Amino acid sequence: MLQQNRMSSPQRAGMPRMPAAHAHTKIVATIGPASEDRIGELIDAGMSVARINFSHGSEEDFLRRVQKIRREADNRMRAIGILADIQGPKMRMSRFEGGKRELERGMRLTLREAKGTAPAGEVWFEFGGFLEAVRPGHRVLLADGKVELSVLTVGADSLQGEVTQDGVIKDRQGVHFPDSRISYELPTAEDRRNLQLATQAGIDMIGISFVAKPEEIDVVRALAPGALMVAKIERMAALENLDAILARTDGIMVARGDLGVEAELEQLPLIQKSLIQAAMRAGRFTITATEMLESMINSSRPTRAEVTDVANAVLDGTDAVMLSAETAVGEHPVEAVATMSRIASAVEQSQRYQTLPAPAFRQSEANFANAVALAAVQAATALNISKIVCFTETGNTVRLLSRYRPNAEVLALSPHPQTVNHMTVLAHVRPMLFRRERSLEDMLYMASEMLVVRGFAQYGDPIVFVAGVPAGQKSSTNVMKIHRIGEEVKMH
Repeated sequence: MLQQNRMSSPQRAGMPRMPAAHAHTKIVATIGPASEDRIGELIDAGMSVARINFSHGSEEDFLRRVQKIRREADNRMRAIGILADIQGPKMRMSRFEGGKRELERGMRLTLREAKGTAPAGEVWFEFGGFLEAVRPGHRVLLADGKVELSVLTVGADSLQGEVTQDGVIKDRQGVHFPDSRISYELPTAEDRRNLQLATQAGIDMIGISFVAKPEEIDVVRALAPGALMVAKIERMAALENLDAILARTDGIMVARGDLGVEAELEQLPLIQKSLIQAAMRAGRFTITATEMLESMINSSRPTRAEVTDVANAVLDGTDAVMLSAETAVGEHPVEAVATMSRIASAVEQSQRYQTLPAPAFRQSEANFANAVALAAVQAATALNISKIVCFTETGNTVRLLSRYRPNAEVLALSPHPQTVNHMTVLAHVRPMLFRRERSLEDMLYMASEMLVVRGFAQYGDPIVFVAGVPAGQKSSTNVMKIHRIGEEVKMH
């Protein structure tokens, strides 16, 4: 029998009680000039994953922000994942006299590849490959969709288009070809340099912009070994190849900005729901992003429509919701995170959320770990148990537990810091470092004591444990035990 005093008082003193629980749905917050000196406050407000966008800032900015995130996470003894977005082949216009140009409906323009300032009657693109892909009748969207042209003719070095939706275009705004398939390199040369920097900095997740094919994910994974891959779904080509992309990525981002330009706007809500459901069926995590609390860039309160948008994403089953400019450059970064956390928490406590249909058992993962994960979630639900404790080496069993969206919170315990950080994006999961013990009995006992010391449970509380025998080996999950905290631990 294990002695009840095995956890010494210094260990107890080193384990602070945890603050009040945040939402089960994770919050990804973009770190920028407005927030890099308030990272600790963002963590306290509910941030689980910090995002750094390679599209903005220098290498020095990137490394400085990584260091600040790690330091603040360590100070709070909290696992905070870091997601770095590579830019990908963002297609942009060149420049205009005075920095902008007004285009009227019916105006005819010449479009060509060039850099510099375009003369009147022309728009220059800072990329190539479009002349080979565009055909008469195809649409060209300028200024990230604000202005639309219809292609009339395609020549050897330029094309002619007619403005069908007027508006103002500005220097270096984005260009989209929703009807054409432009050939491009992913990752770009700049992406490769950024991936090397991210790997050296120990980044946990890589956001891959403008994915179109699964092979692109393989290339990025090879350049950033050890990081989770997050395929950003923002092109129609990605929707067409979704099943293949889901088979190769670890998670997806529903990137509604660029996706909302290429897809019809009225279809975007249905696309969002379909993407989240497809990812859940495939056992992949999801991040829903873009303009979720956009008004909070300047306002201390969101609009009612934004509140509803965040709530709907949670009801759709997303693992995480993301803030971009709201926290990177906005006036109220901490309030935006806190607001998002309150919205998600309110939804999760609702009867509608708690009775959402659970994903079915995946026959493609008909293994012990998946079966044990499903059984643990069902047992916790049937007995109204609030905590599932999972010992994990790789995080795979925790991913499976999260996929079944338990009402209980999953306390994911691993001795590997990177595994812990990888799990920060999973809904209903609280990952923590936990040293590996010699036997499963020792691990159960020490975990039970830790739960009490850190305020997660009290003596007498029932807990569902998920583990593997022999302890400490990968792909060995084969045990589920319902245990009452404080009782003698026996596995035989």
